[in-house]
Amino acid sequence: MLSKSKIGDVNRNNQRLTEKTEYTGNDHNQRIWILECLEPRDGESCSYVYGANGSDFFQRKCPVCQGGRPGLPIPAAN
Repeated sequence: MLSKSKIGDVNRNNQRLTEKTEYTGNDHNQRIWILECLEPRDGESCSYVYGANGSDFFQRKCPVCQGGRPGLPIPAAN
């Protein structure tokens, strides 16, 4: 099944999808997506960037400011 989520989409917890990678996630048939937290924190947005399985995007919470699960490692650029 193809995801309807696209780069720039923001989930219900204010996490923005910034990139869809081809790297394998830790859930069955999933790829790592890169998310950025847009939640207000200290007068600005949190801006924490982390990896997540594509299947988790709709429900992810920031690991730093929302008590979400730790993110997946972000693959290094080649």
